[in-house]
Amino acid sequence: MQINAEQSIADGFTELSAGRPQAALDAVDAVDADLHPRANLLRGHAHKALGSHDSAEQAYRALTESADPHQCATGWWSLAALKTAAFTHTDASRLDALIPDFAEDGYRGLLYLTRAEIWHQAGVHDLAFEHLKAGNDLISSARPFNGEAFHNFVNELLTIEAWPIPSPSNDAEPEPLFIIGQPRSGTTLVEQILASHPSVDATDELTFMGHRGADLQRDTGYATGVIADNADLWEAMREQYFAQVAPYRDKSGTHVIDKTPENFLHVALILKVLPNARFVHVVRDPLDNIVSQYRHFFPEGREYSNSLAGLLFYWQGYLMLMRHWSALFPDCIHHLHYARLVESPDAEIRSLLKFCGLTEAHECFAPHKTERPVMTPSAAQVRQPINRSGLDSGLVYGGALQDWLKDIGKLKEVSTSLFGKS
Repeated sequence: MQINAEQSIADGFTELSAGRPQAALDAVDAVDADLHPRANLLRGHAHKALGSHDSAEQAYRALTESADPHQCATGWWSLAALKTAAFTHTDASRLDALIPDFAEDGYRGLLYLTRAEIWHQAGVHDLAFEHLKAGNDLISSARPFNGEAFHNFVNELLTIEAWPIPSPSNDAEPEPLFIIGQPRSGTTLVEQILASHPSVDATDELTFMGHRGADLQRDTGYATGVIADNADLWEAMREQYFAQVAPYRDKSGTHVIDKTPENFLHVALILKVLPNARFVHVVRDPLDNIVSQYRHFFPEGREYSNSLAGLLFYWQGYLMLMRHWSALFPDCIHHLHYARLVESPDAEIRSLLKFCGLTEAHECFAPHKTERPVMTPSAAQVRQPINRSGLDSGLVYGGALQDWLKDIGKLKEVSTSLFGKS
């Protein structure tokens, strides 16, 4: 029977985005990846989510052989983002030969970022940074960060004032736990810890609140819409939200996780829609976090991360907002330091579970043993025992960041004053 390969690939990506990587693999089982290279991208992503890193590497390496330059570049970056691939001298030589032949666009930028990862693995951090900057500059030119829009949005959110939060109206619904903060701050680790609990279901990095916020911005203005007394709207959104969450609730647990770091922007909206929501705010050292984001490519959004100026600006807005929300809704937010978590995991996990209203479960203290699809870039890291390898990871780029260290230091001072020392 003849299959529609492109439709099968599209169906596979739909399954993957819904958190069903095995179904994604099944959808393209009969697709010839030599003729349809995107099948290899899907297979790599699905295997990565399932923790099958060797199979993921094989699929990504096959994609690097594609004659389509865009698919080839995507394959190389996906290989680098896997974080478990050991690059060879042959890989480095191939990239050095490929880069000059590519147009000066975002795809060439992906090749530079991959070459930077190879230099990083080799411990040659000055050349790694040169390639990081070259790659990020190209990507930033292709999709610039609108700093003015972000600035205006943060200022608008800062006008929102507190209100009495009502008790939840439906005890049958799960209690929502939102994990927020900066990308690459440890949010996936915290998700893995909580998702290991027998009473907790995990979803994905859902975009629901961001989309509803955009609707408010378009219709009434965001802050005006949030402040409005519109019980019918909040109830409708609540029903829509739980309908989107429902397919993920394999355990039918008492709690459900929504791990979208950018939901720190939408704390007020979330509390209007879900008055019983709790927020776990993961705090990471600014230098480590900025370097980690700068070394990563985010295919959708997060354009600020492709420049150091953009990262600093975004961090400033993030700190202002988290100070605001913490003052307005102190009982709803738990500040969890990544450094404390990896240095004293048992104590921090107990405190986390208590805040979330969860009993202590032994699975939460060994989250790397939990078998579940992990859909985020940190899929490989969370399958390892909790460790300190991410601490002070930005220091190796200190020399290249000399011009930025003073401003990054100010961010750390503000973060410490707001959330305590890590």
